[in-house]
Amino acid sequence: MRRTQRLTYLAQTQPGFEAITADEIARQLEGPPSAARAAWPTRTASCCSTTTATRATCSGCARSRTCSCCSRRCPTCRRPARRSRCCRPPPRAATVEPALALARQIQPGRGGQGKLRYRVVARQVGQTAYRRVDAQIAVERGIAARGDHRWLLVEESALEFWLTLLPGEALLALRLSDERMRHREYKLEHMPASLRPSAAAALAWLTRPADDDVFLDPMCGAGTILIERAHMGRYRQLLGGDLRDEAVAVARGNVGPRYKPIELRQWDARALPLDAASISAAAVNLPFGKQLGSPEANRALYPALLREAARVLRPGARLVALTGDRRTFTESLRRASRLARREVYPVMLLGLPASVYVVERS
Repeated sequence: MRRTQRLTYLAQTQPGFEAITADEIARQLEGPPSAARAAWPTRTASCCSTTTATRATCSGCARSRTCSCCSRRCPTCRRPARRSRCCRPPPRAATVEPALALARQIQPGRGGQGKLRYRVVARQVGQTAYRRVDAQIAVERGIAARGDHRWLLVEESALEFWLTLLPGEALLALRLSDERMRHREYKLEHMPASLRPSAAAALAWLTRPADDDVFLDPMCGAGTILIERAHMGRYRQLLGGDLRDEAVAVARGNVGPRYKPIELRQWDARALPLDAASISAAAVNLPFGKQLGSPEANRALYPALLREAARVLRPGARLVALTGDRRTFTESLRRASRLARREVYPVMLLGLPASVYVVERS
């Protein structure tokens, strides 16, 4: 029997979404990864490390909607943090070649023929004794010195090696995904405060998608949450609306002729034209009261929206809400009847603190 190779993959998320991404990837596999941990948060991104004994993790990560980038881990350097010795493993690291073979298996011809085009993207977490640019140059030179291929350092259409610098440790991974994992092709039109698709997918994932879902986004904006729910599997109906004419028009532009059956309407989320107990799952990106709305407006909006959610949700249905106005939401939820808080995920979006609330209808 052939011995399976133990591989490690890194899934990049926005800070705070690591546990959600790890759960999604685990459910894409036949069994949970042998190890999964959230780590290495920065101001705008975080890495979730997932290990398994087979290459199934790669396909699970590639199908992830909550992940914005998937990479295959190469060498790890734990040398003393001296600039002259920083990140020297690439010239002789045996794990680079399997990572390269996997990347080219996913996308044949990646990096080009003849000389392999490559670039290095360096990130830093915490304080280190050397500059990020020095570490990047060291890795670039180390890769160029490898004898397995002829390497060409370029900026465009290249294999991407991602270097993550930690206090006392440096991780090097080869990017397996492309820009489509972060920038979805359906997102043709945008609006202020519109969610990144990976964050919208996380909200939809937390509703526990089911084949018979009647799924609601009562303040749909550009329609990102609805579209991400559509990509997660079968459903009975997608329903979305917004108070603003322009938002409904943008959502229709992004949805196009796809994702049927779907219905988009102009409505007030505080008085939905929906029957009681007609919704099996709901997710919403609430105004933070900064770029959109105001703290004063939120103090009126949040309680009214939660009352309406309690009316239209079926018993046992989930509402997943993202907000940066955590105090107002917590107080509004405390006063709401028939809604119970199940989980809270503190997250960061574009450097702003926010929380994802998982609420269940009793």
